[in-house]
Amino acid sequence: MKGKNWASWLLVWLSWSSYAVAEEPLDKEPANYAFAAYMGSGLYGATDASLFVLNIPMTFQWRDREDIRIRLSTSAGFFDYGRDNLQELEIPDSIGTLTLIPGVEKVYSVNDRWELIPHIDYGYAKNFSTKEEAQVYSVGLHSRYYNQGDLDRHVWVNKVVLAGYRTFASDLQDNYVKLITGYDYKTNLYVSLKAGIAIPTVYGSVSWSYNGIDYAEKWKDGSVRDLNYELGVSLYAPKPIDLWITTVDRIGLGLQHNAFGQVIRLFAGTPF
Repeated sequence: MKGKNWASWLLVWLSWSSYAVAEEPLDKEPANYAFAAYMGSGLYGATDASLFVLNIPMTFQWRDREDIRIRLSTSAGFFDYGRDNLQELEIPDSIGTLTLIPGVEKVYSVNDRWELIPHIDYGYAKNFSTKEEAQVYSVGLHSRYYNQGDLDRHVWVNKVVLAGYRTFASDLQDNYVKLITGYDYKTNLYVSLKAGIAIPTVYGSVSWSYNGIDYAEKWKDGSVRDLNYELGVSLYAPKPIDLWITTVDRIGLGLQHNAFGQVIRLFAGTPF
């Protein structure tokens, strides 16, 4: 009975988060596990083991303030859990890494079409394999620009995130930077659901990310080959669906091309 409950909770987590499957094995790790909440869910390769990362991002309105939201990003990593395990829906035996990162974000309405949303996070990460513990922190800025469509608003998103971590015992430090721009187009079609309607959308994004303290030099010396490209579709519900302590307004499927290969990404919530 406990196993069934464990599986049920995992399925609930998957409905909150996103995950990705690489079409080819990855030959190197793109970023430190402590930054998993900002990298995005997915299957990553490492020098000694594969790592499947599952993210559970949530936001909560602060009391009656619609312009202030509390963030909570929970990320679990599972070592030696690869594509075959995912396809067979196997339950991981144990958690390899865990991050808990609370934060706060503030919505500034520049006008009725443009929002600026800065955030600040501070949290905790642990690698159960190495017993390493670290503090994780980040700041970022999120811009949303809306254009009116037939049924709902299209949105152009730009985001920059700068994250860092420091281990408690060894005082090791590292940085992670991510830049992304994307556009979500709402079609003039809709699907009738019991809770309302769902609008098919088409989106595209371009992003750049780097794990290392020399990110400024890496950006200067970079090229288009360092960029990640993604195209996808989704079903968007103007009236979000309640799911326990959070809500979900979208499910989608995307195809991403990055420096590590082709990735098929399934997600719930924003594609960006």
